[in-house]
Amino acid sequence: MTPPRIIFFGTPEVAAQTLYGLLATELNVVGVVSQPDRPRGRGRRLEPTPVHRAAEAAGLPLWQPESCGAKDFIAELEALEPDLFAVVAYGQFIPKRLRRVPALAPLNLHYSLLPAYRGAAPVNWALVEGARRTGVSVQRVSRRLDAGDVLLRAALEVPPEQTAPELFERLIPLGTSTLIAALRHAPRLLEAAHTQNEAAATRAPLLHRDHGGLDFRRPARELFDRWRGLLPWPGVFCRLEGERLKVHRCRVLDETAESGEPGTVTAIEEMGWRVACGAGLLLIEEVQQAGKRRQDAAEFARGRRLSPPFVLESVEPRPKDAPRD
Repeated sequence: MTPPRIIFFGTPEVAAQTLYGLLATELNVVGVVSQPDRPRGRGRRLEPTPVHRAAEAAGLPLWQPESCGAKDFIAELEALEPDLFAVVAYGQFIPKRLRRVPALAPLNLHYSLLPAYRGAAPVNWALVEGARRTGVSVQRVSRRLDAGDVLLRAALEVPPEQTAPELFERLIPLGTSTLIAALRHAPRLLEAAHTQNEAAATRAPLLHRDHGGLDFRRPARELFDRWRGLLPWPGVFCRLEGERLKVHRCRVLDETAESGEPGTVTAIEEMGWRVACGAGLLLIEEVQQAGKRRQDAAEFARGRRLSPPFVLESVEPRPKDAPRD
């Protein structure tokens, strides 16, 4: 039996790793689509996307349209007569005419257990909200974002200390193997695909710099979850004497202790600052003032001649569902 002809859509490193996984199998990837290369760095030089580099290394045909709805681009893909699309973090909405190109279906790998965490940042929001279980889903691409019928899912447990980069390292191989299985058995799985429960759907919108505000009136556990979920960007921050102070490392010391006014640094130790929260104690271990280098919190306090008690000012984080700027 001839293996299905697959066109891969993706842009960032997570997608490139998945493409490498597909290419290591018998699957027949006949072309690759990625976002256009963009200028980066101080010199503003064009930098190939990770998927561009992967396609180039494999000698595969590559398209990087500004709009994947362009008629000439769609016509070129039609000429390849693909059976399936495999979409991983591509970054553009796939319009109806393009969705109709593959003979079987366009399939998307999403990093959550759909219908939970539909959107651009499912891994980050799962951690911010303290989820103890997440996973990956392969769904049929539909008109609405991440709302298509689900072919396969795979779950894993999330340790309470795990950060977003660490969780991604576990999800990438899980997602790759799940997508490979879906592509291998697409005809059967498409027939058995199930619709999502709309009542259970939650959102995971694009991250914003101001999602990282630390409100010390909240429990220490919530602040720690926000920190680990928003790594490496945008990170979390509060204010000290009116100035923005980024928190690079922190951990929960106690989840239930009541130790004073929220935001009050009650003690400075070599390991960091003990900070009173709405419930529990947070230990802040590494900080950075705007325009300065990262420092251990104890070193920063010595340089600023800070002594407890002093107050870190809360910053209410931007609501998850706030309208985009």
